[in-house]
Amino acid sequence: MTIWIDVDDLIGYFYAGNRPSGIQRLSFDLACALIDAGEGHIKACRHGPGMPGFTEIDWVDCRTKLSDAMHGAGEHGPVDAAVSQGTDAVAELSAIRRAARGLPLDLRGPVARIYVAERNAFDGLRHFGLAQIHALRAMRDLVVGSWRWVRPRRRVATMMPVAGVHEALPADVAPEPVVVDRPVQFAAGDVLISTGATWQFPHYGAQIDHIRALGVRFAPFAHDMVPLLFPEWSVKATTEAFERWARGVLTRADVLFANSDATARDVAHYARRTGLVIPPAIKLPMGASFPRAIDPDAPRLHERPFVLFVSTIEPRKNHAGMLRLWRRLIDELPADQVPDLVLAGRVGWLAHDVVAQAENADWFGGKLRLIQGPSDAELASLYRDCLFTVYPSFYEGWGLPVTEGLSFGRPVAASNRASIPEAGGPFCAYFDPEDMNDAYRVISRMILEPAIVAALEDKIAREFRPPSWADSAAAIIAALGDGREAVTALSDSTALLSRTG
Repeated sequence: MTIWIDVDDLIGYFYAGNRPSGIQRLSFDLACALIDAGEGHIKACRHGPGMPGFTEIDWVDCRTKLSDAMHGAGEHGPVDAAVSQGTDAVAELSAIRRAARGLPLDLRGPVARIYVAERNAFDGLRHFGLAQIHALRAMRDLVVGSWRWVRPRRRVATMMPVAGVHEALPADVAPEPVVVDRPVQFAAGDVLISTGATWQFPHYGAQIDHIRALGVRFAPFAHDMVPLLFPEWSVKATTEAFERWARGVLTRADVLFANSDATARDVAHYARRTGLVIPPAIKLPMGASFPRAIDPDAPRLHERPFVLFVSTIEPRKNHAGMLRLWRRLIDELPADQVPDLVLAGRVGWLAHDVVAQAENADWFGGKLRLIQGPSDAELASLYRDCLFTVYPSFYEGWGLPVTEGLSFGRPVAASNRASIPEAGGPFCAYFDPEDMNDAYRVISRMILEPAIVAALEDKIAREFRPPSWADSAAAIIAALGDGREAVTALSDSTALLSRTG
């Protein structure tokens, strides 16, 4: 038995020059742990537009490129080039936003709508471009396949180059390719694991049907069901794609994994509501990638005391609620008692209103700051220096920033919804994200009573032991072997855990 991990969407994400989100971090770290544990019997592949359309990749080369991209500098380079602050600090706004702030108020709305429409149009062109790349790959496969009939030879192809996180590579610079060794020759009893965001591939289900007909088991990963539970928090195209994915991919699962009990329950609820046959999801222990090495002499990225909020800016994460809460803190407390709120993350979909509100409020006179797309090193510095972190999300499949913060020993004031208490355990101060009075009570106490933060820090230092990705890999291998004929090439999960953990 060979376990294949489909990492196609992970590669495509970095090829587009994007900073990793929680799903990409999970996919990468889990693939690394699985392949390290598999002793040659767990391999990486990617899928293409053809049938069966799976090709093996050189994971050593791919891993190096993805790691370099993931742990490189922030998407806008030095941190000071990606911040927005109040009037008592240097405001580094884009030229468009600086110009917009000088317009009369009744003109800002139309200008903003033009900007959003043009940005959405650009995104559409980008997706069109990626589709054309897939089409060219299909044409390449057709030409290569046809040539084999004329002149038999070993098929060698190249994977799409992995661009860095700053920008696409110049057209005249040919990056060193990651070599695709050969088409995957699936055998009965093999397993294909899909850990990424495969809802972006409309024909993925048909490809799964093809390999299942060969006797291959399929094991996808459910990260959350948010677009189906709360479509108001997603763009319509994503919701529609997610619905197709749920019906076309989850229903083909032989084994289904989930990142939390909450997500497993959501999948079961969706199956009952729709009448679809979806296997019960197996909850995996979620590893923690942080903390990475921190330079103790690295300069502070924010000089004044601050509370940190790490997240993509989008409605579900509840940034608007934190802006209202900080406004209340500023109004009700002496200025010197209110720490700054630092938002660290990229600006996502449906986020224009909250960013515009912050800009119109002059970033609360410097009490509010945005650092877009921070690198891992910058994030580590921010976690190191903050008073504590907040995570007020309305809904999560897991809650990676919670475990990240705890891994750095930082207490978290967190939402009590969905999977977040699973991620935070007894190490967080929880509040109802829809009750601003409750959120204000919890967060203001942590600000005004340092003993509360100190007690949580002590508890985290003494008791917090996050699972490793080796734990996650061992759980997957054990689940795939459960009730099946033993595979001597793979060690049992206990041995794996002791060797890699």
